[in-house]
Amino acid sequence: MRRERRRELLAEVLRSGPVQTQEELADLLAERGVEVTQATVSRDLAAIGAIRGPQGYALPGEGALLSVTSETELESTLRRHVVRIEVADALVVIRTAPGHAGLLGAAIDRRSPKGVVGTIAGDDTLFLATPSRSVAAKVVAFLESAVESTEQAA
Repeated sequence: MRRERRRELLAEVLRSGPVQTQEELADLLAERGVEVTQATVSRDLAAIGAIRGPQGYALPGEGALLSVTSETELESTLRRHVVRIEVADALVVIRTAPGHAGLLGAAIDRRSPKGVVGTIAGDDTLFLATPSRSVAAKVVAFLESAVESTEQAA
């Protein structure tokens, strides 16, 4: 089977709902006649832009898990997933619980704070690129105030 078709099937599986593990995804693909290793599933997930959130792997924008469109929803997502925020020169470094950086990164990408020029998400760390240290400090202040205002409202 061609790689593109395998990735289409993987996306189809994820559209039916989040899946907890890569091994489970491999099993679901096997049920559709596609035998793959966990390593192949991992590469395919990255290629199609899947995100691992608290409910498992999902496609960006699919379902309520990844729906973040308003400032209030962004604040809520920050409160649920942020462990620590700090400035590292022109970068903002956000630490999350394991597996939550991609989810938070997607939320920030949809509603980027002023001054953020790009994001990179790992498993539990998110980097926000800014043009300078002073802009990074302003972004940190904005994010921290968003987290605090959401905590006070809860």
